[in-house]
Amino acid sequence: MSEGYDADRLAAFFDNSPDAIVVVDEDGVIVDANDRVRDMFGYDPATLEGEAVEFLVPEGDRLIHSTQRDAYMDDPERRSMGANHDLEARRRDGTTFPVDISLSPIPRDDGSEIMAAIRDISERQKHRRKYRSLVEIAPDAVFVADAGSGEILEVNQRAVDLMETTEDALVGRDQVTLHPSDDRERYRELFQRSVDEKRVTAARFEDDQQLYVVTADGDRVPIEISAQVTQLDDCTVIMALFRDISKRQAYEQDLHRQIDRLETLAHVLSHDLRNPLNVAIGGVDAVKATGDLDHLDRVVDAHDRIEGIIDDVLTMVRDGYEVESVEPVELASLVEECWTIVATADATLHVETNGLLYVDARRIRHLFENLFRNAVEHAGDDVTVTVAVTDDGFTVADDGPGIPPADREDVFEPGFTTGEESTGLGMNIVAEIATAHGWGVSTGESDDGGARFEFTGVRTAVYDDSFLSGDEE
Repeated sequence: MSEGYDADRLAAFFDNSPDAIVVVDEDGVIVDANDRVRDMFGYDPATLEGEAVEFLVPEGDRLIHSTQRDAYMDDPERRSMGANHDLEARRRDGTTFPVDISLSPIPRDDGSEIMAAIRDISERQKHRRKYRSLVEIAPDAVFVADAGSGEILEVNQRAVDLMETTEDALVGRDQVTLHPSDDRERYRELFQRSVDEKRVTAARFEDDQQLYVVTADGDRVPIEISAQVTQLDDCTVIMALFRDISKRQAYEQDLHRQIDRLETLAHVLSHDLRNPLNVAIGGVDAVKATGDLDHLDRVVDAHDRIEGIIDDVLTMVRDGYEVESVEPVELASLVEECWTIVATADATLHVETNGLLYVDARRIRHLFENLFRNAVEHAGDDVTVTVAVTDDGFTVADDGPGIPPADREDVFEPGFTTGEESTGLGMNIVAEIATAHGWGVSTGESDDGGARFEFTGVRTAVYDDSFLSGDEE
């Protein structure tokens, strides 16, 4: 080793260091090197003494390296070389490899020398590329954050898509800002728990509240988080996978609705359908026993009831309630068409105010048909049914006996009925179709003391003078 620094102090470091070490003078000439130089570069350490340090640098990088070395000599300090830059070194056989270099000044009486510790990071970069590939092909949004500060260090494209923003807008943020602002302390505690426990998977807090992220547009997206502590480039990080579970939740909700429908169907088949069937069987048996054909009236009535039950069940189970498309439909034309389908006898339909409803044209027919059938069944054959478009929806009212206040909250429940001829499904179908459109529906009393059904949250356009042509004015 050259004179001018404590050889005893550095000898053990030179001999045992896992890094290749070269010592250069102020002119950039190598004055010493350890044995790891042989393994890393293929040179005998002694043969490097007297060579410019650029001898170990790829030819294309030597000029800029010389300039950087001169700048460092003007203000030497212990630091990494080429921070935020990819550095490469050159082996004896001409091949190059990526390196990290740490520089340390060594004061001397007649100047100073620089010790450069050189580490081959080929394996690290290989693992880094493999890690980055895994991050990019991950099926979920990936957020890598510093385990200490919570600062987001990197994200994948799925994270960018989930948050509806850019990578630059995410990197550097505190991870807690991904979540609703009114609950961030709880998310910070969840992050810390992930650090402490090393691995956490959660979709809800302990009180069963759903986890969310908030997108750049302010949308709240339900997520499931799988977080794990790991080491990345000598830094302890948390790698968190955020899975958008909004589709799963929608599927589960739809599945629950289907189960409810099947349970209702089982009730209808086991109870509601059995009753009229027994009546029909009894009527046939009576005809056989007495020969009196008047008993067939009971059979006809029972078959009519069975037919009504089947129609309602088919609407509920086969068609479902989901809204497929929304289009403008004129109320008057729609309800008149539905009115002709329902057996309304001497009942009267009155359109009080006309206009457009933006609805699923197929589903809305089931809604009005059931409302009209319900009015005739409960208010009588001579009932008058009035429909009207409002600024926020529409109403259907009749002049019958109305719905008792105590029953108004239960009228939309499947199976609920106060009439012997009702299936108990019609009004539930009405409520489900309204819900599928995103509307509200309520019951009350009409101006004539009958039943009144009000639908709100509907996109409408009420007809007024602006809709009339010149001939109509």
